Amino acid sequence: MQKIILITGAVTSGKTSFLELLAGRFSPPWQTDGFLAKAPERIYNSAQFASRYVLYRIGKQESYPWATPRKNNNGYFFNQDTQNFLDNNFIDTLLSSCPDMFFIDELGKLELRGAGLEKVLLAAINSEIKLLVCTVKKRFFNDIVEKYDLQNSICIDLDIMDKDLAAQKIIRYIDDSFFSD
Repeated sequence: MQKIILITGAVTSGKTSFLELLAGRFSPPWQTDGFLAKAPERIYNSAQFASRYVLYRIGKQESYPWATPRKNNNGYFFNQDTQNFLDNNFIDTLLSSCPDMFFIDELGKLELRGAGLEKVLLAAINSEIKLLVCTVKKRFFNDIVEKYDLQNSICIDLDIMDKDLAAQKIIRYIDDSFFSD
């Protein structure tokens, strides 16, 4: 049975860095895949508005342009070529390779509108992937949980829980879920 872990926290709380740490921790021995939405120049725990986002494919040394800010830092423009690749090509790759663990960073407003990483998320939820780990923008957390029926997920709030404790909790959860008799 698939297990799902949701990680949330304020903007620049370290959700993406934490997800990257988890992906590195479990690969190997697990087959991992997924995407990190990284703002290469953003400083952890700052109010700095990211000048761009790039989707990095975990473990594949691939990156895709993802978002650039709109005028006056009023939201982002999302790269339509990357969106088309995700919607039309990547899902077949995901379903054919079916990794043990899949990581998605970062669910929010786009997915609630049926765009962004929604198709990737739905394919992952409906696949044979053993563990799905997602970061979720805090202000959209409850809506994401409701829309995708994720009420039975393990939830970690990095504004409340120290990252080391959160990592220990997740490692224990994975060990108990997949390695206990």
